[in-house]
Amino acid sequence: MTKPTISDRDSRGSGAKHPPIVSIEDVIVFKLARLVGLNERTGQRWTQKLFDLSINEWRLLALTQAHGPAHPGDLADLMLMDKSQLSRLIKALGAKGLIKNKLDPKDARAVVLSLTARGRTLYDDVIKEVIRRNERVLAPLSTAEVQVFDEMLGRLIDHNLTLWERLER
Repeated sequence: MTKPTISDRDSRGSGAKHPPIVSIEDVIVFKLARLVGLNERTGQRWTQKLFDLSINEWRLLALTQAHGPAHPGDLADLMLMDKSQLSRLIKALGAKGLIKNKLDPKDARAVVLSLTARGRTLYDDVIKEVIRRNERVLAPLSTAEVQVFDEMLGRLIDHNLTLWERLER
């Protein structure tokens, strides 16, 4: 006799998309959290060891490169981080000479962040390692599967951001 799934016992209705759930380990969001957790741990190790950066310092550096000059609040939103956490990261990267802030030329009450020359050089070095490591993470998937997975992740992120914004209202 097979163990009944939790989803067999609930009231999900006939339109449910989730595969059968016997335990938390079958929940897709839990699986995603495990994947993220594994990569957080390994990412923290190698960014610290190779580049003397925490994983969040690297992310702020990379997002500043991508969006700079950028308002700190916009970067906090992208990182799903509160402004006090982001402020500590800005100070840490500033102390390392990797990031600078200046008054926003469009709004003298606000500041914008950008990378220093040293920050841009470090970004160039770290992104090469990120690409190498991402290739290893994605190794079990074909190129076509990676493209589909990337598209699906984008849709899920967009959808869940919308859900989050509704909760924040």
